[in-house]
Amino acid sequence: MLDDRKQTLLQSVIEEYVKTAQPVGSTLIANKYMSELSSPTIRNEMQELEKEGFITQPHTSAGRIPTEAGYRFYIENLGDRDVSAVHQRSLEHAYGRDASHASGGKDERIKSVAKKAAELSQNATVVAFSPNDAYYTGLSNLFSKPEYERHDLVVNMSQVIDHLDKVMSKISQRLDDDISVLLGSDNPFGQECGLVMTLAKGGLVFGILGPMRMDYGQSIGLVRYVKGLIEK
Repeated sequence: MLDDRKQTLLQSVIEEYVKTAQPVGSTLIANKYMSELSSPTIRNEMQELEKEGFITQPHTSAGRIPTEAGYRFYIENLGDRDVSAVHQRSLEHAYGRDASHASGGKDERIKSVAKKAAELSQNATVVAFSPNDAYYTGLSNLFSKPEYERHDLVVNMSQVIDHLDKVMSKISQRLDDDISVLLGSDNPFGQECGLVMTLAKGGLVFGILGPMRMDYGQSIGLVRYVKGLIEK
C-alpha cells in the first residue's frame, strides 16, 4: 500500500498525463500539484514509484508515464467523481429527446444517449442490446487521440470493431450490475485501451472505450449515470 504522499503523487502524474499525453516531470508536479515539496524530493518519490512498478520512464524523455499497474491502483483506490449538473441535463435531454417520435423506441433513445456520452467523454461508446445486436459511436474521437497516430493500433481496433457482436457477447459474460473497468491485458479491444462497462437491467451492456490514458473518474461517472437513466 502506498503512503498518502505517494498516492497524491501517482494521482498527479496520472491526471496530468491524461490531460496532455506527455511524460510528466518532477518540476511540473512541484509547480502545479505539490508546491509544498521540492523538485528533488518529488524526483526521489517518483523513482520509488517507478521501482514499485506504478510509473515508467520512456526512453526519449526525462518524465514519467503511468503503467497498467499505476492505472489499476488509481482506479481501485482513488475513486471516481460525480457527473456535473450540466452533463446530467445533457444526458437526460439526449435520452428523452427521441422518446415520443423515434420509430425504434427505447433502443433509439439509448443510441442517442450513447452519442452524447461519446461527445462528453471524447471517447467511443459501445452498446450491446442483445448478444447479436451491438452498436458503437464516437470512433473518430478515439482515433483523434495521439496514441492512434500508430497505424497498427488503428488497424487492430478496426478489426475488433468488425467483430463487435462477438466481442461484446464475451464481455457481457464477465460483467455484473456494478461498474467494471477493463484495461491493458484484460481488454479485448487491445492492450493500449481502457474500457468502462456496466450491465443494465434486461441484459443491456453499455460502456465507454478510450485509450488507456483515459479519464477514468469521468468515464465511470458517466457510465453510472447512463445506467441509472436506462433503468428508470
